[in-house]
Amino acid sequence: MSTHPSPARASAAVAVAVAAALSLASCGADSASSSGPTPAGSPTASPSPTGTGQAHDTQDVSFAQGMIQYHRQSIEMADLAETRAQSQQVKTLARDIEQEQEPQVQQLTQWLDSWGEPVPEASPTGTASPTDTGSPTGTESPTGTESPTGTGSPGPTDTGSPTGTGSPTGTGSPTDTASPTGTASPTGGGAMPGMATEEELNQLRQASGTEFDDLFVSLMTEHHEGSMELARTETEQGEYQPAKDMARSILDTQSGQVREMGTISGQGTE
Repeated sequence: MSTHPSPARASAAVAVAVAAALSLASCGADSASSSGPTPAGSPTASPSPTGTGQAHDTQDVSFAQGMIQYHRQSIEMADLAETRAQSQQVKTLARDIEQEQEPQVQQLTQWLDSWGEPVPEASPTGTASPTDTGSPTGTESPTGTESPTGTGSPGPTDTGSPTGTGSPTGTGSPTDTASPTGTASPTGGGAMPGMATEEELNQLRQASGTEFDDLFVSLMTEHHEGSMELARTETEQGEYQPAKDMARSILDTQSGQVREMGTISGQGTE
């Protein structure tokens, strides 16, 4: 009996060996592909939806913190119109304000979170900004000149007043304090322009019919003018492009609403 394999069997063995080698090479390629770096164009490598990779500055932070406070108060006032306003035009305007500003508050909050900056706490009149860090004893921020006890530096002209407002030489003027309603500027410079006081909000809450309509238009017009001032500053001094774009949108929308409120009140606008 012959011990040599037949030619057919030898060919079959070679074919099996080649197929095995090709299979191993394929498995190795698949493994390398699965463990390799994720391509830049893949879904997991997409940029953040908030665009936080762009540079921002302190003005962008002030804009976000301040506009959140403006929007929260205007949303509260607008929410009252559904059951208290008599004019359908006022009700429609109030609904538009809510629908426009609620998403903006969410976006502004996301930006502050992504920047590692504090979000203002909710308050009917707009809480003191997180950047307005005066302590209960009247001390000012590290950039101020008062000491931790509120007595000022040893300099002869920098004595600081008993209320912690400082002297006229730069330790914080008497007007640089939070308003009685607790509404402080995002930059720590006193009351935010246009923000309604707690007394005014209470009057609006208790009003109805044409009385509500007149008071709503008056308060919201002043409120819009204050928030537009902040938005205008952002367009001129901000660095974060999405925030600048939002500020321009706010200017366009609210300037049109101010004109509309002028027609409702019958007084016109400048």
